[in-house]
Amino acid sequence: MKSLVSAVISTVVAIVAIAYYVPWNTYSERKPAGAGVEEMKGQIETMFLASWRDYSKYGWGYDVYDTINHNFHNMPRDNRPLGWIIVDSVDTLMLMYNSSVLYKSEFEAEILKSEEWIGNVLDFDIDAEVNLFETTIRMLGGLLSAYHLSDLLEVGNKTVYLNKAIDLGDRLALAFLSTQSGIPYSSINLRSGRAIKNHVDGGASSTAEFTTLQMEFKYLAYLTENRTYWDLVERVYEPLYKNNDLLNAYDGLVPIYTFPETGKFSGSNVRFGSRGDSFYEYLLKQYLLTHETLYYDLYRKSMQGMKKHLLAHSKPSSLWYIGEREEGLQGKFSSKMDHLVCFMGGLLASGATEGLSVNEARERPFFSLFPDRQNDWLLAKELTHTCYQMYNQTPSGLAPEIVVFNEGNTEQNGWWQSSSGDFFVKPLDRHNLQRPETVESIMFMYHLSHDNKYRQWGADIASSFLENSCIDCDDLNLRRFTSLSDCIVLPTKKSNNMESFWLAETLKYLYILFLDDFDLTKVVFNTEAHPFPVLDEKILKSLSLTTGWSL
Repeated sequence: MKSLVSAVISTVVAIVAIAYYVPWNTYSERKPAGAGVEEMKGQIETMFLASWRDYSKYGWGYDVYDTINHNFHNMPRDNRPLGWIIVDSVDTLMLMYNSSVLYKSEFEAEILKSEEWIGNVLDFDIDAEVNLFETTIRMLGGLLSAYHLSDLLEVGNKTVYLNKAIDLGDRLALAFLSTQSGIPYSSINLRSGRAIKNHVDGGASSTAEFTTLQMEFKYLAYLTENRTYWDLVERVYEPLYKNNDLLNAYDGLVPIYTFPETGKFSGSNVRFGSRGDSFYEYLLKQYLLTHETLYYDLYRKSMQGMKKHLLAHSKPSSLWYIGEREEGLQGKFSSKMDHLVCFMGGLLASGATEGLSVNEARERPFFSLFPDRQNDWLLAKELTHTCYQMYNQTPSGLAPEIVVFNEGNTEQNGWWQSSSGDFFVKPLDRHNLQRPETVESIMFMYHLSHDNKYRQWGADIASSFLENSCIDCDDLNLRRFTSLSDCIVLPTKKSNNMESFWLAETLKYLYILFLDDFDLTKVVFNTEAHPFPVLDEKILKSLSLTTGWSL
């Protein structure tokens, strides 16, 4: 398989700085290929502000917002807010504030408005259960990144964000005490601290969920000098690896459910989509954040397992993709791939170069230390190309939630087939939730290669969102963006929902794609696109924040 991957070998955007306002209605008429960097930044800022203004006007302070009829509600059962949209979006406001030519004062005003709400209204003393994973990556991650950027960019009061993060972190950390294994139950009551076992799946926890909490709590430990956070979150790995003989029996790959009491896997479904994805992501990102080499070694083993068991290419165009093994590693291969898997292009590229440009990385000793780094880089290019084609080959230019790649013997069963014939979309998978994973990988590939085709791809996708997910676009006071229930038919069928990750991730990654000189060696994004600074190794050592387990 190594030789197979090694064989994977893989328009220039004009860079024109424009420092004046380009009216909204010209964007949908202008071809992305002619758009300059400042123009694209302005377009993305305008798209963000259209959604933000609409939410601010009709749903301010609420966690869930319906974009078509302007309805809203909160996540917890006691109807008190978690800050789902506001906290998730503050760091995007800050990044755009820092670089905006058109709307700098408006972004600053919205940051201060959000900060005032977080400081004076948001209260995590909520007598209701919340999902540990989602609350950690969105709320704790959002507060910590807002603290970091508030400090770095000197905007707002950073203390507001850190104080709220400590309060929330203390409440969430109690979940790790729910079992003797250290693997937490899936939910927790924020007031009582009582952890609640998963209500379905036999009580098993999602494997990706409890292994995607580490960045947030390790950064909190670093900021507060409280190593309890660190110790709690790393405890989950030892029973997971040892009780399942994970490196040998599973080649570093994990089934998507785990019993928290024992650390034993539940079922045998192995995939890089939902409930599996960010397990692999946080192995690498913990190494990039803290330089704990154990996690890079575990990441390497998992990537070797992926190449051995899950990697394939489509017919007729040989698009490389990551499939699934629903019945275990020895079971039948499935050519189904979630859009969620499209983070893998960026992850493989980051693992290969460690945030350096690929040309610079190739000159460093670490690149030749692992021959797989070059293979990973080539595969990252191929997977990102595949995910772009999931957009490029649909009528709307937007990707569906799930595709099934053509193995040459796939029966269509009335499924929609892409223009090249390389993939199919089932009737129930035609929705588009404004997900970020493809533009995430495109952003990483641009900054690590400086190949302008990636900016072209991002501009294409931004243009498709503009043309096919916008509501009331002709009215300056009403326009906003929404998810789609069907991205295959034209005109697209709109869905009454705006996910918080549209603001927190998708538009953020698109925006960073058009920032020049964005240094990926100094920042690590959590799985919700919240940027944390790479932690100082000397400070980590002085605080005894080091790996506390081994294999």
